[in-house]
Amino acid sequence: MNLPDRYQQWNPAWRGAFKKGIQAHRDGLPLSACPYEDKRKPDGRLSWSRAFITAWRDGWKWSSNGNA
Repeated sequence: MNLPDRYQQWNPAWRGAFKKGIQAHRDGLPLSACPYEDKRKPDGRLSWSRAFITAWRDGWKWSSNGNA
């Protein structure tokens, strides 16, 4: 699997989300099939969920562009 430069320097959890996005594209799932929800803390502040959403979508797009 071809991965981006400096991939090994990313947070391990985000690397996993990126690879899951690649696999989702290979499995024929649409970009809208991202399994991560936009979650917020009880006081309304953002959580880390958007980072996982972005990593998953970036992996999906990486694969859709023929890079993976």
